[in-house]
Amino acid sequence: MRMERFPGSRKALPGQLRSQTQPYTFPAPIGGWVTNQSLVKSKPMTAQRLENWVPTSTGIRLRGGSAKRATIGSDPTESFITYNAGGIKRIWACDESAIYDVTTPADPDTPPSPAVSGQTSGYYSYVNFTTSGGSFVTAVNGTDEMQLYDGGTSTWMAVNASSSPAITGVLTSKLSQVWLYRNRQFFIQGGTMKAHYLGVDSIGGALGTINLSGVFQRGGSLLFGATWSLDAGDGIDDKCVFVTTEGEVAIYEGANPAGSTAAEWNLVGRYDISSPLGHRGTMRAGGDLVILTREGIVPISAAINKDAAALSLAAISANIEPDWKREASRRNSLPWEIVKWPEKNYAIVSLPITSDSEEPWQFVINLQTGSWCKFSGWYARCLEYFNGRLYFGTNDGEVHEAEIGGIDGTNGIEHVYVGNPDHFKMMGRLKTVTQARATYVSSTPFKDKVSFSTNYNVELPTAPDAYASGTSDAWDVGLWDVMLWDQTPPASATLGGLWRSIGRTGYVFQPQVQITSGTAVYPNTELSQLDVMFEAGGVVT
Repeated sequence: MRMERFPGSRKALPGQLRSQTQPYTFPAPIGGWVTNQSLVKSKPMTAQRLENWVPTSTGIRLRGGSAKRATIGSDPTESFITYNAGGIKRIWACDESAIYDVTTPADPDTPPSPAVSGQTSGYYSYVNFTTSGGSFVTAVNGTDEMQLYDGGTSTWMAVNASSSPAITGVLTSKLSQVWLYRNRQFFIQGGTMKAHYLGVDSIGGALGTINLSGVFQRGGSLLFGATWSLDAGDGIDDKCVFVTTEGEVAIYEGANPAGSTAAEWNLVGRYDISSPLGHRGTMRAGGDLVILTREGIVPISAAINKDAAALSLAAISANIEPDWKREASRRNSLPWEIVKWPEKNYAIVSLPITSDSEEPWQFVINLQTGSWCKFSGWYARCLEYFNGRLYFGTNDGEVHEAEIGGIDGTNGIEHVYVGNPDHFKMMGRLKTVTQARATYVSSTPFKDKVSFSTNYNVELPTAPDAYASGTSDAWDVGLWDVMLWDQTPPASATLGGLWRSIGRTGYVFQPQVQITSGTAVYPNTELSQLDVMFEAGGVVT
C-alpha cells in the first residue's frame, strides 16, 4: 500500500503554482447603461450604473450643468410653447393660470408679466402652422379656449365660435391635443373617442369629426394623435395615428377624412401597445414614430409586427427595462415627455417629480448608438428644445437651461460609473487587482476617484471633492487679478493618470470611476479606458 508523505495535502494544477501580475483593460462603456442582462455574463463595454456620464461613440463624457433662466411664479412650470418663423424665435413657459414669455427675461428671479392670463390648466399641446395669411401657433389644453399666437402681430388671442378667426362645431375648450397631418390641424376632444380636423391650410372654420368609438375595443378615451411617415419626411405615404389611454393604436391613410372612398380615407389597422405615459410622450426617429409606454419606448413599426406581450423585447429602452418599468409604475400621476436634442446627439426622457421624496432623474439615449445613461440633479417636470438648446421647468415655477457650465445652480454634479461584472476571462478563479489607471481625453481640470467592487456587491467610496481651482477665465466669473482674460482654452489632450493602488480581491470585479464637477467651466472630459494590473490565484483540487 502506497502512503502519502503529507496526508491531506492537495496538488495545484500545472501552470498555476505561482501567481503572476497580468494586465487587463476595461474600455469605456460605450454600450451604455444595461440592466436587463445576466450579471454572470454581462455584455462587454456596458455599465450597471452610468449617472451623469453620457455614452458617445468613443467613450463616456461628463454631462454639463444647468442654470436658472427665468421664474414665472411659485406654481409648477407645467409645459412650454415655442414659435419659430421668419427668423423670429420665442419660447413661453406655462403654469396653471398663465402663459409667460421667457425668451429674454430681464431678471431670472423676477416673473415677467403674463402674455395670457385667466387659464385653468398649464399642460398645453401646440403646433407651429404657416398659411398664406401668416405664421401661427395653435395651443390647446383641454379646459380653456384655444389660444392662437399670430406671429405677424406678436399677439395671443382666444379662439371660439365668435372670434376672428372662429372655430365652430365643438367648443375649443374641449380640445386637448393638436397635431398636423397633410396640411391640416387635427385635434383630440379630451375624454372622448372623437377627433376633429380643420380644412387644408386653415386656422379657423367648422371642425370635421372622426368618431373612433367603433374602432377601439378596450375602452378609455383618445389621448393623442400623430403623423407617422415611413420615409422620414412629409409625403404621400404619411399615415395618421390615433392612440388611446388604454394603449390601442389606429392607423389611417388618406388626405381627406370626409371622403367617401378608401383612397381618400382608409383604416390601415388597429394594434395594441401598453398604456402610453402622456400625450407629449412621442418623438419622430428617422422614418418611425416612437411612443413612451409603461413597457418602454415602443416604435410604431414594432407595434404593427409584434404581439403586445412581446413589445418590451423590441422596445428601444430594452437595455434598461427593469428600471423603466419600475419608474413608470412609481411616477404615473404626471405625463412623461421625450425631447430630441440633435446638437448633443441624444434624446432625453423626463421622469416628472411629484414630491421631494422622488429622485430627480432623466433617462437619456444616444441617438447614434442607442446607448443609455441616467441624469440626476435636474428637477425637471417638463422639457423643451428651443433654438439649439434644452430647457426644463421645475415644480417651483422656474425655467432652467440644461448642459451649461459645470454646476447645477450652486450644486456640484456627481458623475458615477459602475461597470457590469467582469471575470477577467477567468471564471471561478480568485484574483487580486493591485493597481489601476484611468485614461481621459480632456481640456478641463478635474479630480477623479477609481475603485472596484467585488463579487456582485457594489460598494462606492465617498465621492471625490471638486477640483478646487477650476474657475473659468471668463468675464463675471473669474476673479480679478487672478484669472487671465482672452486666453485660448487648452486643446483636448489624452491624459493617462498615475497608477493607483487598489488591493481588492475577489472572483468578479466591477470598475468604478467617480468625478465631482464643481466649477463654472463646462466639463469637457471623456473617459477612454481603465487599465488594471491583477494577480490570479491558483486553482486547487
